[in-house]
Amino acid sequence: MKNLAEDLFLDWKYEKGKTARIRYREFGRSTPGRPSLLFVHGYGGMLEHWDENIPEFADYHILAIDLLGFGMSEKPNVRYSLSLFASQIRLFLKYMKIDSVVLIGHSMGGASGLYFAHENPDVVKGLVLANPSGLFGDTMDPMAKALFGLIASPIIGEVMFAAFANPVGVSQSLTPTYYNQKKVNLRLIKQFTKPLLDKGAAWSYLSPSRRPNDFSLEHLPKPCNYRNKAFLLWGAEDSALPPHKIIPEFQELLPQAGAFIIPEASHCIHHDAHETFNARLAYILEHEL
Repeated sequence: MKNLAEDLFLDWKYEKGKTARIRYREFGRSTPGRPSLLFVHGYGGMLEHWDENIPEFADYHILAIDLLGFGMSEKPNVRYSLSLFASQIRLFLKYMKIDSVVLIGHSMGGASGLYFAHENPDVVKGLVLANPSGLFGDTMDPMAKALFGLIASPIIGEVMFAAFANPVGVSQSLTPTYYNQKKVNLRLIKQFTKPLLDKGAAWSYLSPSRRPNDFSLEHLPKPCNYRNKAFLLWGAEDSALPPHKIIPEFQELLPQAGAFIIPEASHCIHHDAHETFNARLAYILEHEL
């Protein structure tokens, strides 16, 4: 497998006359009978968030990307949305000459992957969604809704972002997304803090709260257009997206999707409980696809 530290970049013409640099990494090589795997990180994340997963699948051709506006990809002033991220995935797979892929997405990356699969069902051989966002049921309490309203205000939003964009703020934000608190260490905090200092980060990071409908899957038909195999992996302790409330909603979009609950894991399931997550993903790849 190639060195985990090897960064590659491509220029994406995301709008007429506008281009942004996208970071990705490639590992392994294509093997007959084995699909390529594409890992897509969640909100605020980056491809390094998969560092405890990717090395376990060295027999596969693996790709991992930083979504536009996150990680080390550029952060232009654009209307961010699941549709935009799906377009990025489509462009990236075309650039890499991949016509069949197993897409593994966490949180917002899972929602983006599902959006892509809905629009390009024949390209996706399997869809593995780890605590995906995009459907929230009635889990957002009135206080959270009020907070989103405040963030939508340009001035207040910028002030709140400035308070968040530092190691202390990042630590406080990551802690509730982990059951295993030891995982929220200095290395992880530094990983998540660094992109926040980039030019344009405030715009991209505040976009989901300012335009929540652009990050929702509510408007997709039920079931959606993707009918191939799909799998839901969920941390039992995810208080933001509790499995007993959210999984049934995703199964309306993906009635073919079974659900696998991982105990003692929260929202960042793939990193929080990486050994159990890797074992389940390996089982899916070997026996279900």
